[in-house]
Amino acid sequence: MAEPDSVVSGGCLHPDSSEVTRFFEESKVYSVQIESCLSCPQGCRYCYAAAEDAPSAELPKASIIRLLDEAVALDVRAIDWLGGDPLMRSDWYELIEAAQGRGLKNNIWTSGMPLSDPLVAEQVVKASDGGFISVHLDTLDETIYGALHTGNPAGKIRAILEGVEHLLRCGKNPDEIINCITFTRPLAGEDVERTIRFFASKGIRTCLTQICMAGLGAEHPEWVPTPDEIRHAIDVRDRVNYPGSPLSMSTMDVNKFYCSGIVCVTVDGDVTPCSVIRKSFGNIGEMPFREIINKNRRELTFAPLRNGETPNKCTTCQNKPVCWGCRATAYYTSGDMMGEDPNCPYTTGGDTHD
Repeated sequence: MAEPDSVVSGGCLHPDSSEVTRFFEESKVYSVQIESCLSCPQGCRYCYAAAEDAPSAELPKASIIRLLDEAVALDVRAIDWLGGDPLMRSDWYELIEAAQGRGLKNNIWTSGMPLSDPLVAEQVVKASDGGFISVHLDTLDETIYGALHTGNPAGKIRAILEGVEHLLRCGKNPDEIINCITFTRPLAGEDVERTIRFFASKGIRTCLTQICMAGLGAEHPEWVPTPDEIRHAIDVRDRVNYPGSPLSMSTMDVNKFYCSGIVCVTVDGDVTPCSVIRKSFGNIGEMPFREIINKNRRELTFAPLRNGETPNKCTTCQNKPVCWGCRATAYYTSGDMMGEDPNCPYTTGGDTHD
C-alpha cells in the first residue's frame, strides 16, 4: 500500500491520519476542541479569545465531564484541550485522565511555558499518549516577541524552549509535537523562516495560523501580512515540513481532514466549527451536545465545501485534495464560513512552489 502524501499525514496533526481521513469521508466528528479556560501566561496581543467577554474564566468541570461522555456516545476519538492554556487549570490532569479513561486520545494545545516544569512535562507526555502536543512560539527574536506579547520576552522564550526539551527527554516523539505560529506581519520574511527551520531541526513541524480580526487581533489590522508575505511563509512551511509533496494547505494551519473533523466548545459553552470562528450553533448549557451536533452537522463540518455545493474557487483548485482555504479568514472577511479565503495565493493568483 502506498504511503499517504505527507501533507495528508502531517497536516492531520493527529498521529492516526488514516482514521482522521476515514471520519472525514463519513462526515463524522473526530475530535472535540474544549476551550477549558482563558488563563494563559503568554499574553498574546492578537489573541482571538482574549477580548471575548465570557461569563466565566473556566468551563465548569461538571460540564466538561458531561461533554466527555457525550463525545464518547458520538464515537468521537480525541479531545483537543485548548485555552488560554489548558495547563493553567488546577484540575487539568484530572480532566485529561478522565478523557483517557473513557478511551479518548488527548491532544494538548499549550503556550509551552508550564512545560518548563519537568513534572508537568512528564504528566503531559503520559496523558497525550496516542495524541499530539502543540506549543506556541512565534519567534526566537526577543524584540519581535516583545512587540507581540506582554511580559518578559527572554524569560518566556526560554521557558517554552525548556518545555520542548523536557517533552523530548520524556520520550515524546518529535513528530507528535507541533509548534504553532500565529503569522503576523512582524514575523514576515527571514524571521518566520528561521523559526520554522529551528523547530524542523528537532523533527518538529510548524502549524502556521493566520491572524484573524477577532478578539484582540481586531485591534491590530497593521499586523495582517501582505499577500507576498503570506506566500513566502507558506512556501517555507511546505518546503521544510512537507518536502516533495505536490500539494499545499496554503493559508490553512491544518489540512481539510482535521478542519472538517473538529468542533469546538468555547469557555462559555458555545459550540462552534473551530476555536477561531466565534459563531455559536448552540450552547451545551441549553441543549445536549449531541443534539447540537446532529442539528448543525452540515455547517459544523463544512459539508457544502466537502460536496462541492459552494461556488468557491477552492472546489477547482489544484490543492483541493487537502485544502479548502482557512474558514476563519473567510468568515471574518465576508461573514461567510463557506466563502473564499482572501489570503490564499492559489485562488488569488500565483504559485508558491519552486
